[in-house]
Amino acid sequence: METGLIIGADEFFGLALCEYMMKEGMHVDITCPHHQTKEQKMLLEERMMWLGRNDLFRVIDLQDGKDTYDLIFIQSEEPDKRQEGLKAAHGIYRVLYEKTKDKSSNQNVPVVILPRMFGPWTIDKERTKREEAFFVEDVARDLFNWASGAEQRQEITHELKVERQTDDKQAEEMIAEWKRQNSTFFDKKQE
Repeated sequence: METGLIIGADEFFGLALCEYMMKEGMHVDITCPHHQTKEQKMLLEERMMWLGRNDLFRVIDLQDGKDTYDLIFIQSEEPDKRQEGLKAAHGIYRVLYEKTKDKSSNQNVPVVILPRMFGPWTIDKERTKREEAFFVEDVARDLFNWASGAEQRQEITHELKVERQTDDKQAEEMIAEWKRQNSTFFDKKQE
């Protein structure tokens, strides 16, 4: 695997997935939605500056992307004509955080349902049920490994099974380091 595309990478999971794919040596292109509040734009710019220090990463408009990627993940919920005609050697997957009840939302690409997660964006009060949630990097790793091993999977909906590899102490250390390196106005508002 050499190239990946994440559509809608402005969410925290999209950024974690992007970071994990770069750790695996992949070149990753990302796109972000065009409709954002001023605060969302400021937060995203700060996050992108950190990712942008890596030669394996670039922010693009879809028309500027490659003809074919190895893997494509669509995190954006907004329907977008720009996504038509995308090609991926190993698969295109829509990433969701819960099953949709609406059958009309079936896509023309497989859907992957992610488990509950926690990470640098989580407020401490939200972590009370941590045994029910996985550290975001564990989810990114298992999603990448699952999608990389796919042989053009036929199932339309897959619930990702994640193996917990990061214990609470390691997660806290990683979150503290991440916040130390990447503290933003958003993080400061939570403190």
